[in-house]
Formats: sequence, structure tokens, C-alpha cells
Amino acid sequence: MSHVLFINVFGHGHINPTISIVSELVDRGEKVTYIAGEEFKDKIEGAGARFIGYKNFDELGFNNGDISPTEIEPQLMEIARVYVEIIEIVFSIKDNFDYVIYDSLFFVGAEIAKILKIPAISSNSTFAVNDKTNYLWSFFTRFGPVIKELLNKPDFAAINFLREKYGIIVPDLLGLHKLKSDLSLVYTSRYFQMNSESFDDSYKFIGPSISDRQEILAPELISKEKSKIIYISLGTIFNKSIEFYESCFEAFRGMDAKIIMSVGMNIDIDSFKDIPDNFIIRNYVPQLEILKHADLFITHGGMNSTNEGLYYSVPLIVVPHFFDQPVVAYRVAELGAGIVIEKDKVSPALLKDSVTKILSDKSYKVNSEKIGKSLRESGGNKKGVDEILILKDRKKAAGELIYI
Repeated sequence: MSHVLFINVFGHGHINPTISIVSELVDRGEKVTYIAGEEFKDKIEGAGARFIGYKNFDELGFNNGDISPTEIEPQLMEIARVYVEIIEIVFSIKDNFDYVIYDSLFFVGAEIAKILKIPAISSNSTFAVNDKTNYLWSFFTRFGPVIKELLNKPDFAAINFLREKYGIIVPDLLGLHKLKSDLSLVYTSRYFQMNSESFDDSYKFIGPSISDRQEILAPELISKEKSKIIYISLGTIFNKSIEFYESCFEAFRGMDAKIIMSVGMNIDIDSFKDIPDNFIIRNYVPQLEILKHADLFITHGGMNSTNEGLYYSVPLIVVPHFFDQPVVAYRVAELGAGIVIEKDKVSPALLKDSVTKILSDKSYKVNSEKIGKSLRESGGNKKGVDEILILKDRKKAAGELIYI
């Protein structure tokens, strides 16, 4: 049995793809210590790992994806605080670890592995990045000057602290796409990955791990008194877009389709006025079960939701908000599996026209089925753990696992 150190940052979109990996590792006899935000304790312990928590990031300006360059400073200070806390936790643990798995946006993960003299495995919750595929560029183009100024402030002394106390060299932010690990797990298919031919064999495109667990659906959610089922969800962060939901009311009122809208736990459904008769609005619905029956999915373009929709061969309308979502949306459109609507251009007319186009053009369904097939055949969590154990055995044979 080997002891795995798992480090994750940010929210559900980064944690959720890893849970089945943890379960599979535990099932195969590995011991897992998982460092993540306190709110994920039950989920991670439920997968069989030992949990060590930290105070996670505040949401700040992310609720509607409208964070501006002037608002990014407190976000970066939060990130610095959490990174320092995680690193302090890692070096306070007295256990010996045999390899580390870290979220690809935990930029010092490979540095920690180097210091501990153990193999490094990155967990990529969105597209893998390199010189040809670097969704981070748009982020740094917008926020780069602010980031550069911030890094020179005394308040950002955490970087020097890490170097002096632990010997951790924080990489140049503009070179993050060049960071390499011994193995990179990417939770999508090689077909869906942009510029996939530019990634070497250390990148394993294992697709999403879709749970076999079935949740019971209320009959009204999937009954077909209407000809089509359209599912709308903006994920767990960007779910306070009241104007967007009201645009959907106007766009789809009277349409021969059942509209299922999941608005998250932060919206009082009673605050909506004049809800159309063909709408069902819930704070939560079991998304995977709904997608098995849906004809169209309107989403923010988070990689998890996008993978889930395409896994079930559902065409998409993507309204991206932030970070990697515009890139994910572009790839969906490039492969002909959906339509992109910029969030600032959302209107009832554009929503209605886009839905009509997708439902009347069979090519969107054909193309989503092609991507779905690639996702289903990528291997999921079992393939991911196979690759982890192959790496472990190879390193052990070479004498590079020092604690086994």
C-alpha cells in the first residue's frame, strides 16, 4: 500500500472530477490523504480518504463572473493566503508520502513533489495547456498589469516566505502553461481536447467519471407531454443571473418544450414573477438524470457540466462567463455540438433563435453524439488509476520511490 497526498484548490469544478479517482485508489488499496476546502469534508471522506481542511476562498466577485481588473487584487490575496496555508499543512504532516496528485492550478504542486522527492501527478479539471493551447493567456492579457503591480507590493511577501522557509520557487505566472509533471490526468477525451496532437504521452485523457448512482426523479421532470426537454443551469457559481433567467422566460414562453431550470440554492424561487406554464424551476435537480432525457442543455460552459452534457450526447447552448469557459464554449462550437452566446449579448430573441436552430438541425445532435462516444470510451476513473499505478511501478523499479 502506498500513501498518496492529494492537494486541491478552488471549488466544486475542481473537486468533483477527483472523487471517483480517490474512491478507485482506495478500492485498490492505496491510502489517500486529501487536502481541500472545509466544505468538501463529507464528500472526500465519503470516498475513503483522510481529510485535512483549510479555509477556502471567499467567492467575492465571482457570483456573476463579472470580476474586473480592479477587483482581482483581493482574489489574488485570497489565493496567496490559501496556497501558503496548504503548503504549511503539507510540511507539518509527519507522514511519508509516495506520490502527490495536485490540481493543475495549484502551481507549486510540482515544486512540493521535487522537495519531497516523490513523483508528481497533475489533475486537470479543464483542458490541458501548453504553448498551443493556453486558455490562461486571455486571463493574463486582461489582468496581467494588475498582477505584476501586486506582486511587487510588500503585502504579497508570501512568495518570498515560501522560498525562504521551504525552498519553493513560485513559477513565473506567464510560464504556467510550461509546467510539467510526471503524469497529467485530463478529465476529457483526446478528441474534445484542443490541439490534442501537441500533448505527449504523459498526458492521459481519461474523460469524465460519471457515477452509476441513480437519483429518483419526480415524474413531472421527465414526462413528455411536450415534444422536447430543455435543461438550463449555470452551475454552482454563476447562479445569481436573474436577468438571464427572465430572458429565458420571455424566449421560451409558449414553446412546445418543457423547460427545466436549476437556479441554485441562493435564489428564492418565489421571487420570480409570472413563470411560464411550460417551466419547472428548482433550486436543485439531479443533473445527470435530467441530462439522460434532455434534448438541449443551456449551460455556462464549465468543463464538468459540458462534459456531462456531451457524455449523454446532448447538444449545448453555451453562455460562458469567466476563465476557461469561453475556450470550452469555442471548442463545443468548433466541433459542431452547440452554439455560443456571449453573456453580454443574451436576449430573448437570440436565445429563441439558437434553440430553434439546434432543435431543427440534426447535425448538432450527430456531433454531440460523436463527442459523447469519445468521452464514454476514454476510460474514466479506472483508466486514470491504471495510469497512476503504472507510473508508481515504473518509478519503484527505477528506485525513485523512496518511501516504499
